[in-house]
This record gives sequence, C-alpha cells and structure tokens, in this order.
Amino acid sequence: MGSLIEKSHTVVIGGGVVGSCIAYFITSHPRYDRESHTVTVLEASSIGGGASGKAGGIIAAWADPSCLAPLSYRLHCELSETHGGIQEWGFRNIYCADVDAMGEAVGHAATDENLTHFHSHAVLSPSNNPHPPELDWITPNSITSYTELGRPENTAQVHPHLFTNKIADLAREQGANYVMGSAVSIDYTPDGSQAESVSYKAKGTSAVIKIDASDVVVAAGPWTKTLLPEAPIIESRNHSIVVRPQKPVSAYVLFPELHPKIPQKRIPPEIYSRPDGTIYSCAPSDRDVPLPETTDLVDVNLEICDRIYHDVSSISQAFREGEIVSRQACYRPFIVGRARDIGPLVGPTGIKSLWLASGHDSWGISNGPGTGKVISEMMIDGKASSADVSSLDPRLMLQKGA
Repeated sequence: MGSLIEKSHTVVIGGGVVGSCIAYFITSHPRYDRESHTVTVLEASSIGGGASGKAGGIIAAWADPSCLAPLSYRLHCELSETHGGIQEWGFRNIYCADVDAMGEAVGHAATDENLTHFHSHAVLSPSNNPHPPELDWITPNSITSYTELGRPENTAQVHPHLFTNKIADLAREQGANYVMGSAVSIDYTPDGSQAESVSYKAKGTSAVIKIDASDVVVAAGPWTKTLLPEAPIIESRNHSIVVRPQKPVSAYVLFPELHPKIPQKRIPPEIYSRPDGTIYSCAPSDRDVPLPETTDLVDVNLEICDRIYHDVSSISQAFREGEIVSRQACYRPFIVGRARDIGPLVGPTGIKSLWLASGHDSWGISNGPGTGKVISEMMIDGKASSADVSSLDPRLMLQKGA
C-alpha cells in the first residue's frame, strides 16, 4: 500500500485493540481514499473479546517501550478529546502507585517467574510519597510504603472493551469492513516472497474463503504464532474479577506487593478503580493452559478468581463488601526473551506485503493507538514519522529466530 496502487486491499488479522487501531489510523490517513483502498479486519470471535476487553486499561506515557509509549499516550488524549472519550469509554486521568501492604494470609505463593509488574518497565524514576488521604478505600495502616509511578499529567485509564469497540466503530464509519471469521492461513506467491491473500473460515461455518490482499497485517496477539510460527511470541493467561463496591472510590491504580502474615508468601495482584464505579483486579500469569482456538473458548478457573477476591479483600473493606460482577480470563502475547527494548514487534516482516503488530504484553491497550499510527505511516508513506520505532522492527527478531 506504500505505493498507493489504484486499487488496494489491506487485510488486518485481529479485531482487538491493536488491529482496530490499525484500521482506524489507516482510514484516518490524509492519503486514504475509501473508493480505491479497501480495509478489512478479520476477527474470529468478537471485537475486544480477549485481552482487549478484559485488561486493566491503564494508559501511561512512562510505559514501555519508551519509543512508542509517549506517542500512544498523546494519541489517547487526542482521541478522547475528539470523540468524547470521557463519556464513550471512561477516559480519565489517574494516579498510579507501587505499594507494599500487609494483609491476611489468604492468597497463594507467588514465584519469581510471575512477579512481572508494569512498574518494572517504567521510564520515570519513582519517588517515595506518603499514603495519600484520598486513597480511603484501602484499609487504614495496611499500606507500609507508597511509591508514586504516575500522575494525572502522564497517566490515564480507559475501559478497554468500550475503547476497543468504539475505535472499531470509528474505523467502520471511515470505511473499514469487519468480517467475522478465523484466519486459517496467509497465502504467498509460489516463491514465498510476497503475501497475496488470506484464507479464513467464516464464523459458524466450515467453509474456507480466500480474500485477495495487497497487504496483510497480523495483529492477532497470542494467536500470531498460529499464522506465523517463526514469530517469537507466546501466550500467558491472566484471570481478573470486577467488583462493584457499595459506593464509588477514588481514582487510583495500584501495583501492590501484598505481604500476608505468613512471611514466605507474597501476593502481587493489580488493582484498578474505574470511573463506572467498579474495581478491577487481576492475578499474576499462569502459563500451563494451552491457547484455545478463539477468545470465546478461554477457560476461566473460578478458584483463581476467588483467590483474587480474598487477596484484595484482605486490604480493602470496600472490595470485600462489594458485589462480584465478573469473573474472567484472557491471554496476552509476549516476546520470548523479552526485555524493555524488545517488543512489541511492529513493522515489516521481510516478506513483501506482510506486516506484524503483536507482542504488546501488558501494554496493548496503552500502545494500541501508537502502533496503529506508525503502521499506517509505514504502509502509506513508506516510513514511520511520528516515532522512531526501528528497535521494534520484526525483522530483527524473525531473523534471530530463523
């Protein structure tokens, strides 16, 4: 599409936040012409049915990777201003902190493997601050240390399912087509040098349909490896629950180390108050459950959800007395051997007309708009101009793993 041939058809595989942001920014580009340029988003189950609808929804300028996060944060703010994000998808600026808290011994032991927190990738150096009085929905005196990570000027949140679906709606209004079906394969020219079509099964049928494509973008999250086995992307399952407290709580996102009265146990949940009056909390990852075919087949372990409830209840009466309105699970994609400067993978793959935008780990909601923006620039203008994302070039990792 970079050459803007008279007729082009871009097929985006994946209707989550990344795929929908790609469709939105392609159809927002000044050189996009809906009469001659077709954009089709292929989604296997439902828009935002996976992590794009079940994540926490934090947006941070200090997230990783540092080459993409500030652009994404700015675009989130602009999207909210332009399209009424406060009303449409719960956009609001927030405080974010890393805390140590003392709770009852109600959780499970955590291992070094699953103690990966957002704050371990933060760009800003945290500073110690007193426990703010506005954080009144955490049990008094349970917090033993409070380290601020983000403030309202550089941190925000959205309701991920509402945001993803609204961006998809906006992309449709600008000319994108959404097709419900599971991608079976990417089809190449006989010499394998160029992607030329995508074969998929329409939802609810067994018939295989082929779509000719001038460009194919794989934005399938943890399902990327089913289409590109050479991509160093694997999956990790996360459980979460949503609780509605008896009254609204102040706007904070907390990444706690919860120290029960049994010293050898350390419980690291994540806790998000939301503008719809609910509190969201998720548990560390588990990697022992295979990836299902689609997001609607993800298995939910109710025991893990109960652990989250009891763990957070040990430091929050508001949480403990609230109503559990959702128990859920999703898979997130991460790069094998991931470090701060590796991942997500965003850009060309080395095969003509084939692009990759996957491996966002915990920051898919935050970095969705930035990913969509730079992919649209690469495809239409021939290079990314909004941010230098050369360190995210998929060819660096694909060649390494070849």
